Amino acid sequence: MNRHPQTVIVGGGLSGLYAAYLLEQQHQDYLLLEARERFGGRIVSASPGSQAATVDLGPSWFWPNINPRISGLAEALNIPSYKQHGDGHYLVEKARGAPPQAINVGYDIMPDTYRLEGGMQAMVEGLLEKLPAEKRIASSKLTEVSLNNGTYTLSYERSGETRTLQTQNIIFAMPLRLIARTVSFNPSLSPALMNTFDGTETWMAAHAKAVFIYDKPFWRDNGFSGSASSNVGPLVEIHDASPELNGQPVYGAIMGFMGINAAARKTAGDETLKKLIQQQLVRLFGPDAANPISIQYVDWFQEKYTATNDDMAVMHGLYGFTQQDENHPNIFFAGTEASRAYGGYLEGALDSANKAVEALMTKSLQFS
Repeated sequence: MNRHPQTVIVGGGLSGLYAAYLLEQQHQDYLLLEARERFGGRIVSASPGSQAATVDLGPSWFWPNINPRISGLAEALNIPSYKQHGDGHYLVEKARGAPPQAINVGYDIMPDTYRLEGGMQAMVEGLLEKLPAEKRIASSKLTEVSLNNGTYTLSYERSGETRTLQTQNIIFAMPLRLIARTVSFNPSLSPALMNTFDGTETWMAAHAKAVFIYDKPFWRDNGFSGSASSNVGPLVEIHDASPELNGQPVYGAIMGFMGINAAARKTAGDETLKKLIQQQLVRLFGPDAANPISIQYVDWFQEKYTATNDDMAVMHGLYGFTQQDENHPNIFFAGTEASRAYGGYLEGALDSANKAVEALMTKSLQFS
C-alpha cells in the first residue's frame, strides 16, 4: 500500500467508490479507506442460499427521468434494470382487528421506479472491479486528521493498531454527522462547518428494513401488487421486492419499513420483530406468507458506521452546505448528505462525489 497517496478518500460507500472510480479514470494517485469490513456503506444486498439474485436491505430504487448519474453509471457498468412491480390491488390496514382493504387504484402507484438486476450491490461490485485492490483497504477506521506544512497525516485503526499515512488531499465520503462526531481535526474544522455537520441527520439512519423471501411471488397470482400501507404495523410501508432476470421473477420477496422507533425496536429485539412482521404479512397476503424461505432484516440505527444516537428521528432534512474552511482548502466533502440537489438519494452520492473530484482537480490544476 502506498503510504503517501496524492489523495485519500474516506468512506467506501457508493459516493467514495464513485470518487475513486472518477480518479482512476483520470489516472490519479489515491487510496480508498473504509471502516467496515465490506465496501458499499448503506448499500447491502442479500439472497437466500447461493442465489445470485439479491434483495436490497438499503436503497433499492432509482428514477431514470430524474437520476441521470445513476442511470448513466448503470449503463457504463453494463447493469440491466427492471421496472418496480406495481400491478394489482393495493392493501390498506387502517386499524387493529379490522381486515385490510384491497383497493384497485387504477394506475401505476410507482411510476418510473426501477431496480437493478443483482440489486444495488451490483453497482458496488461493478465499481470495485474498476478499482485496483491495492488502492482500497477495508476495516480501517479514521480517527484523526492533522495538517502540517501542507501535508495531512491521517491516523486510523486497523487490526487493533493505530496506523498512519500521509496525503495532500482528502475527500470525505461519509455521513457528515459522523465526521463531526468521530474524527478529530488539527487544526479544527471551522465552527460553522462543525455545527452544520453535527446538525445534519444521516439518511436511512433511523430506519429498519425487513425483507421476507418466498419461493415465488404468490400475491401476484392472487391479484395483489405487493404494496401496502399500515396504521397497525410493525411495517408501515410495504412493496414487492422480487428480483427479476430477463423480465421474470427469480423468487418472491416482500419488503417493508418499520414504523416502530429505534429505541422500541432495540427493546423488542430482532427475533420478536420478525415474528410480528410475519403475522402482519399473513394478515395482508394470506397463509402463504407464513412460510418464508429466508428473512433478512437490518436496523440501520444499530449500525455504528451509519448512525449516531441523534439519528433517531425519521425525516428528510435539508442537505448540502455552502460553508468553506480556510484552514483546510484541500479537504473536500462527498456523500449523499453533502448534495444539495439530491441529498438522501443514491443520485446525491454520485452528485457530491463528482463535485468533490471536480473541485479537487481544479485546485490541482491551479497549483500545477
